[in-house]
Amino acid sequence: MENTRKLVEKINTLFEEGNMESFMDYLADDVVWEMFTSSSGHTTMNGKKEVFDMDDSGMPEHTGFEFGTIVVEGETASVQGKSTGKLKDGTEYNGHFCDVYHFRNNKIVKIESYVIDSRKI
Repeated sequence: MENTRKLVEKINTLFEEGNMESFMDYLADDVVWEMFTSSSGHTTMNGKKEVFDMDDSGMPEHTGFEFGTIVVEGETASVQGKSTGKLKDGTEYNGHFCDVYHFRNNKIVKIESYVIDSRKI
């Protein structure tokens, strides 16, 4: 298995660059992505198709990510960081996140994302 830390760094770089096609290559076909957000509650996407087709109507257009601590335990890794951007109405967005990745054979089988909109705290 590729070094989990390097794998997480590569995946986050692809996401930050908006390279969703390459990002999708790292997801298992039956991936489960759970998002817990302070603005829209809980959402679960099941499978690569749902992730690819995710409705981003309430999501900000990210202009920047700042990745912080990466913690790796076997085939599980967590990443915390900050993101900035603008909402569709032009409002500035500043958020904090923690993503927990669960891997199997170099593919993400589950992501748990915890996102806090700084305007909500």
